[in-house]
Formats: sequence, structure tokens, C-alpha cells
Amino acid sequence: MPYETQSKWTIDELKKLNKATLIGMHKPYLAFVIALEVLFAGGIIVSAAISSAKLMAEFAALLIILPLSLYLITNIRIKKEYNSNKILQTTVTTFRFDEDKLESSSDRGSAFVKYDEIYKILETDTNFYLFLSKNQALNVIKANCSDELISFLHNKKSEA
Repeated sequence: MPYETQSKWTIDELKKLNKATLIGMHKPYLAFVIALEVLFAGGIIVSAAISSAKLMAEFAALLIILPLSLYLITNIRIKKEYNSNKILQTTVTTFRFDEDKLESSSDRGSAFVKYDEIYKILETDTNFYLFLSKNQALNVIKANCSDELISFLHNKKSEA
């Protein structure tokens, strides 16, 4: 019954985690940014209605600058974190999934986690993220998993 897979963190995997976390766990933050964008779009419409080209340009700049700056800041932060962590860059982790627990092992050590100790399981098209807390996740890359392991993780996700 035990299923095994391997995983390695890359910058792309960290970006995927950040996106999944934003959508899956930080919806109020995302809703706030969307509300600001709607407000800026409304400002453009009102500015056009009162024929204020300057005000319209200011709202258009805000509409573009806010998401662009958040995107750039996030990517810079991810790259900085990844580049500062040599262990993260070189460690390949093997996950062994048993019925009642999973074992995470690498050349750095190993750990056991019971499934009821997992904070949350998020699934995307490409990954499962097994959150041990709000800010710490194990990355399971679906492309490295058997169909049986994916089915097993779907069941664990629905139980959580």
C-alpha cells in the first residue's frame, strides 16, 4: 500500500505555492485588491463622465500599477528567498504515504506526520500542498505521482 514520490523546490514551484496560497487561503486579501481595482475602474468611468483627462489618467495608472507592483514585489521576494536558501535549492525530498501517516525524508533527515496533524491540503492542477501550518507546506508534484497516489491524496483531502 505505501506510495512514494519525490519532490524538489524550484523558483517555479515556489511561485505556484504562492499563487495557490493566495487563492486558497488568503481570499480576503485577494478580495481587497480586486475591490481596489474595481474602485479604480469606477474612477476612470467617472473621470470620463466629467471630462477630466488628468483624473482619468491617474486612475488608469493606479489600475495598472497596483497589480503590477504586487506581482513584481512577490516575484522579487520569492527569488530572494530561494537564492538565500542553499538547502532548499539542493534537497530532493522523498515522500512515503502510508495509511495513517506520511514520511518525508531527504539527505538532511526525515520526519513523520500523521494525517490528522495536517493543517490543510490544497490541490491545484499540478500540485498538492500539504500545509503543516499556515506558512509551511510540503510540495507534492502530481507529475511525479502514480494515479493511485493521486487518488489516495484526493481521499485524504476530502477527509481533512
